[in-house]
Amino acid sequence: MSDSRLDIRELTIGNILRRQAEHYGSKIFLTELNTGRTFTYSEINTQVNRISNGIRDLGVTHGTHVALLMLNSAENLSCFFALGKLGAVSVPINTAARGASLRYFLDQSDSEFVIVDAELLPRLVEVLDGAPKIRHVIIASAGELNSNAIEPSGHRQVAYLDRIITTSRKEDPNAQVVCSDLLLLSYTSGTTGPSKGCMVSHAAALSYGTGYIEVHGYRDTDVFYVCLPLFHNNALLAATGSALLVGGSIALAQRFSVSRFWDDVCRSGATITNFLGSISSFMWNQPALPTDRDNSLRLVSMAPTPKFAGAFEQRFGLSVMNNYGLSDFGMATAFTENSPREKLGSIGKARRGIQVRIVDDQDFEVSNGTTGEIALRAEEPWRAATGYYKMPEATAKATRNLWFHTGDRGYRDDDGYFYFVDRKKDSIRRRGENISSFEVEQTIIAHDAVTEAAAFPVKMESSDEEVGAAIVLKPGHSVSEREIIEHCQKNMAYFMVPRFIQFRLELPMTQNGKVEKYKLQEDAETFIASFWDREKAGIQLTR
Repeated sequence: MSDSRLDIRELTIGNILRRQAEHYGSKIFLTELNTGRTFTYSEINTQVNRISNGIRDLGVTHGTHVALLMLNSAENLSCFFALGKLGAVSVPINTAARGASLRYFLDQSDSEFVIVDAELLPRLVEVLDGAPKIRHVIIASAGELNSNAIEPSGHRQVAYLDRIITTSRKEDPNAQVVCSDLLLLSYTSGTTGPSKGCMVSHAAALSYGTGYIEVHGYRDTDVFYVCLPLFHNNALLAATGSALLVGGSIALAQRFSVSRFWDDVCRSGATITNFLGSISSFMWNQPALPTDRDNSLRLVSMAPTPKFAGAFEQRFGLSVMNNYGLSDFGMATAFTENSPREKLGSIGKARRGIQVRIVDDQDFEVSNGTTGEIALRAEEPWRAATGYYKMPEATAKATRNLWFHTGDRGYRDDDGYFYFVDRKKDSIRRRGENISSFEVEQTIIAHDAVTEAAAFPVKMESSDEEVGAAIVLKPGHSVSEREIIEHCQKNMAYFMVPRFIQFRLELPMTQNGKVEKYKLQEDAETFIASFWDREKAGIQLTR
């Protein structure tokens, strides 16, 4: 039941859930770490069936768009699976969204139903008058304080998920669903513009799991520690999808916590977990302990892979892997535990069934070692996302010349290993030189006093750009701007050294761990006097 090479036409949520419930029935599929609740494969499938039948009775049919405004929970996953069984379309919404941004997600996605945790219900109520397409609200985990916060009306009905689960039929809904049917709209982070809804079919969603299983050798004995939010494809598809397809188990946390991380891992016996963004640095910067290797993890995915990844492996007794992909496309490359460790930092080789090219601005392939844009193409139909919902111009631009253009810059070495350099829009253009924000950040983070750094362009009156850097120091450490400049001069080309520096207590982040650099740019260009200026300090760089 854990065969990663299933025929793509078999890849539907309903089909996989039925198969795994039959094969692994009494095995624990999911453990909620905050509540201690457990669900076997059979129990989760039964709960999914009850939700499917209950929401179908309310009017959810094949193709209905349903927003999920939910925290990490068994009910969140069950609702996602239940919608998949019906052929309905899930719209997972960032739980930090509120006001105009929440209204945008509901309206742009054409959602007709919303399933919302009671804790988040007040945010939904704030925007419902401006969301006329919503005709049904289903409240999950309804508490006394919030259960009456919204009243039914002639236009909009209210239901409760716990009642649906306890009263609906447990038989399989037996809806007709095929692998090419749209399963979810996965919204991009929107750090550089309006969030785009990536259209992901059943086959594309489940290909995350089949791909991970194949390249990383996941086993049905693996326990996946999931602490990232389920509205993100990493947690929902890469981790949960892999566990479901391989017959493994999930240890689900409500959120990532530095202080709880190792306790959760050891308590659950987790063997695999995924880091995104700054999580690697958060864990690395914790004080070293003699017991650091006393844990059950065998594989940790780090995206991006930091320079200290090799030392991280040795300190914690595990293997670091890397998986490159985008919500806009799917997973494309993999660096595995069997890849050469001297290439640690690479995003690995192309996965089976995926073509990867490095192209120039005219879409022509460049030679090995030359940096260009990473372009992707799937060799099978429905294996990748199928464009942006209601954004045909953005879809056409991204998929020109029959290749998906990632907007990421990278290069390929002579052994076929790919390396990420930076976001095409995240590079800094200074006096004719293209500067990788990623490389600047990695150099700054290598300083013993630094825990986080973000490099970004600061537009000047001359229309040129200068390098800005926002830096977070480790607790109890201090360092001057001059010392940062000296460190940078020793470790990067002179033209990459930041001109503007600001020490901050924290960086503005999305819930997915991505730095909201546009906020840093806005701060720098609006309040430039609050940034330390290398030129005003009279520091001359050595070329």
